[in-house]
Amino acid sequence: MANESFANTLQVSINGAPLAADVATMLTQATVAASRNLPDACHLRFRDPEAVLVRKTGLAIGAKVEVAVQSAEPGSPQRLMSGEVVAVEIDIDAAGTFMEVRGLDPAHRLFRGRRVAAYPKMSLADVVRKVASRAGLQVGVIDNVQGYGDAPEAQLSQDNVSDWEFLSRLADRVGAQVTASDGKLNFRLPDPPSGAPPENATAASNPLVLEPGVNLIALRAAVSAAEQVPEVSVRGWSVEQKQELTATEKPTTKGSQVDGVDPVGMAGRFGAPPYLEAGTSLGTQGQVAAYAKALAAELGATAVELDGVAKGNPKLLPGSGVTLANVSDPFGGKYTLTSARHVFNEHDGYTTAFTVSGRAERTLYGLTSGSPGPAPNGLVSAVVSDARDPRKLGRVKVTFPWLSKDFTSAWARTASPGGGPRRGLWAIPEVGDEVLVGFADGDLDHPYVLGGLHNGKDDPPKLEVPTVDDSAGAIGVRALVSREGHRLELVDEPSKKGILLSTGDGKLLLKMDATGQVLELKCSGQVKVSGVGVKIDAGSGSLELSGAQVKVNAQQQVEVTAGSSVKVAGQAEVKVEGAAVKVAGTGSAELSASGAVTVRGGVVRIN
Repeated sequence: MANESFANTLQVSINGAPLAADVATMLTQATVAASRNLPDACHLRFRDPEAVLVRKTGLAIGAKVEVAVQSAEPGSPQRLMSGEVVAVEIDIDAAGTFMEVRGLDPAHRLFRGRRVAAYPKMSLADVVRKVASRAGLQVGVIDNVQGYGDAPEAQLSQDNVSDWEFLSRLADRVGAQVTASDGKLNFRLPDPPSGAPPENATAASNPLVLEPGVNLIALRAAVSAAEQVPEVSVRGWSVEQKQELTATEKPTTKGSQVDGVDPVGMAGRFGAPPYLEAGTSLGTQGQVAAYAKALAAELGATAVELDGVAKGNPKLLPGSGVTLANVSDPFGGKYTLTSARHVFNEHDGYTTAFTVSGRAERTLYGLTSGSPGPAPNGLVSAVVSDARDPRKLGRVKVTFPWLSKDFTSAWARTASPGGGPRRGLWAIPEVGDEVLVGFADGDLDHPYVLGGLHNGKDDPPKLEVPTVDDSAGAIGVRALVSREGHRLELVDEPSKKGILLSTGDGKLLLKMDATGQVLELKCSGQVKVSGVGVKIDAGSGSLELSGAQVKVNAQQQVEVTAGSSVKVAGQAEVKVEGAAVKVAGTGSAELSASGAVTVRGGVVRIN
């Protein structure tokens, strides 16, 4: 490509000003890469034998850079990329000295650092807006994707990953694409090629028609059944309904319209089984349905793919609908571009490489990034921050001080031994307790509290006997102890076997001594025993009742019997009173006293 043609076609501006004529002639190569899965990027290479470029242009880190193309069509130049300089390099070799400049769309800020944050009761669209605003980005097109974040008490969590990875993970769940162009952040569902030219259009009449021998330089097109399945099935679990959740979708080629290409039909030729994805972190029907659609679209998109190079065309951009014409079946049809790479150089002039790959990213970033599982992919310690569960299910919220001082989890269910309908051990951890937490499917938004932990500050309770026998290593006691010290101890230590039930202050105590065969009931106040019938049987032993006063009351009658004798004695006085008093003996009766005996009545009869 001649320099004159190059200069007239490509327009580069630095900090809002176009390159000076003498600088523009130093530009030997320019590349603009745009993708539906990554921020736009540009690479500029200047011949700089006298090392004056930076001084002349202000090409420094942070400078604003814009790349546009003035085509043969009338109108303003079409902008390919607007961003900021992130790298300046010098390259010296046998060909001379070159200065290279690399720029990225401002959305590159989302890749920097890692963040721990919670987004409670926010829709996906609200989360994307918040992330964009926090990074100083404008909000572009955000599709209102349903299924995540819109359920009651829902929370989306960013678990020590970059903002971009977090948004990409959300996009994976619903089949969306995170795109950035002109400083605007977009969250879009894949577009069908509805804007593509009709199939009878030609490249000569429409720049969005790609035709071999006219504007199409190279092409690799593929139709593949390798990853196709007859249907996608996603299963989850509803805590609310205590039942499974299911959704099924059939793979489709949404990003392409090619006659005769049917992912389901191709899968059927090989007897492929359905594709199953399951996880307990999928807790609503909306989440299950959204994920099923996402997986079906992702698999279906691999059925048809394109990689090609066309003559330079600024209209070939990610999301553009194009028509592939004058090629053999089954490749001709309409496609939505996934990425485009505009290259300007001295040898080949202006060319545009393009791909159609659905949500798959074919750059080196796509090969190396992946989507690793959330950071806490296992069991971790946490601290309870709130136990006021609005639904009274025994859930708690926890913090992870080792992860972030500001992050608070969603409501976490607590594991309960023997838990079931109105049964089980009901022991909710206290605020401030250290607990052991696990995550459903490794998802930070779905924590479970498995139990409490003791540590250097929170000692185990002090019990009746040592917990472990130092000599034999046997466990001597098991216990349940409340915050106030109320306790139930099950003692297996041989010299003190038994059960102890006690209040924290020790004023109320029930002790069952299995070693001494003694039942001890201790109370510093009153002891009340009530029932329809109360029976106390001492067996062959003795029954003793003692107290400052002993009263026996009956609504009808009191009967005291003994197998041999009954003795009633008092240190001072014994009184027997009643409306009528009768003392009788079946054999003999004796009335005696060491002092005087007085018998008094209205009438006294003896014999």
